[in-house]
Amino acid sequence: MVLPINLVLSLIFGVGQLAIGVALLAYALRYKRWRALRTFGLALIGAWVVTSGAVELFVSGMEASGRLTGAPTPTVFTFWRGRADTLLFTVTALLAVLALAWPLALRIFARRGAGRSAG
Repeated sequence: MVLPINLVLSLIFGVGQLAIGVALLAYALRYKRWRALRTFGLALIGAWVVTSGAVELFVSGMEASGRLTGAPTPTVFTFWRGRADTLLFTVTALLAVLALAWPLALRIFARRGAGRSAG
């Protein structure tokens, strides 16, 4: 049986997302200037793209397996797809909270640092 083109493209897209996300994370970790908004932003984006790519590969892989071998069953596929979507939503929410909290954390740490050097 031949897989539909949209499923093949989904698998390729998932691999591409993983590669780009890992590259962004590696760059951000190598840069090591976490106070820079650019570095932190790249790390957050990289983390989201890696998660999204992994979820895309997982779901598309299950769908491809289902079409080629009949396993997993549609019920199992629906169950795990829901779990994968929930994981992506949770990671997205967590990264959004981190993105909003980061400037506040920088201010708190800057004030503590300034208070120590003044005393």
